[in-house]
Amino acid sequence: MQSSQFNTQDASIQRNIFLTAYSEEFGSNWTELERAFGRLNPDFRYVNTIRKLTMSFTLPAKNVADSKANLDFCSGLARVVYGDYTTNFEKDTFGQITYNFQGTSFNTRIKFGNLLRNELCQFTDFSFTPEFDSGVFEYNDAQVGVAARPNQNSPPTVGRLQEEYFSNDRGPGALIEETGFVYHSQKGKVYPKQISVSISAIILHDYPLGFGGRRRPGAPLKWAENKNRDWPHGTGPTYPVLSYMTSQEIPLNSPAPPRPPVDNTARRTTREAGTGPVTIDRTGRASAETANLNVDGREFEVVVSPDGNVKIEWKD
Repeated sequence: MQSSQFNTQDASIQRNIFLTAYSEEFGSNWTELERAFGRLNPDFRYVNTIRKLTMSFTLPAKNVADSKANLDFCSGLARVVYGDYTTNFEKDTFGQITYNFQGTSFNTRIKFGNLLRNELCQFTDFSFTPEFDSGVFEYNDAQVGVAARPNQNSPPTVGRLQEEYFSNDRGPGALIEETGFVYHSQKGKVYPKQISVSISAIILHDYPLGFGGRRRPGAPLKWAENKNRDWPHGTGPTYPVLSYMTSQEIPLNSPAPPRPPVDNTARRTTREAGTGPVTIDRTGRASAETANLNVDGREFEVVVSPDGNVKIEWKD
């Protein structure tokens, strides 16, 4: 049995569960650029990665109180799949208060052992199924004690008596054990002994991911988060984190990363249709063939700067 906790803006709900299915999907999105002529392999640009969660579990109940708590837990999960609305209590022409839809709620976090460690998430699906084959806790109005006399209250029922005993006297030597609270006094209420739940969510990230970045100055191959923890699933203190996830100190005034050295071997290339390249070095000195290059009688020069920009200069 595992403990699952969901923290919302208004409350925190937590229950012990029997896990039946768990899966995560990491979907990486890339954009393929237009392939240049003669290029064998495509060129991709990274867009983002979406982490999706699918989880199914069973909520057992050993008594009426557990069953009520399970239903409250499911009610809390049902609410997180709806968006947020706000209002300033202004009224429309019909006298109705107007509301503004604020979009999806991004204030829900989920904890589940070392697999989900207080992760921010957006719930996309929720379903629950009472397992009636497992039974329900029944309503019991059978009276306990001597029949009522005139002008006296009726004797308590079995359901009400168990509710009073469980509320007021629990623990060792109590009038009722936890597993003995199996009847209630609320006619028409259904309290299942077992509920199956399934949820789907997109895990959001309020911390950096990937490699390098501001928190890894001078270490582009280290994990960006820099918190000395395994990601995404913690392995615990008995297994050290991998070297690329270990933390490092960040100087308060980190110097700017060094600029790549200037390539002093860059050349300006002059070319005429049907001829090979003629180079001009960075001082402007050209080979002897430069003066004879022309197109339709016009002398020209193609200049390639160190940063890769190309410019044509006509000499006439």
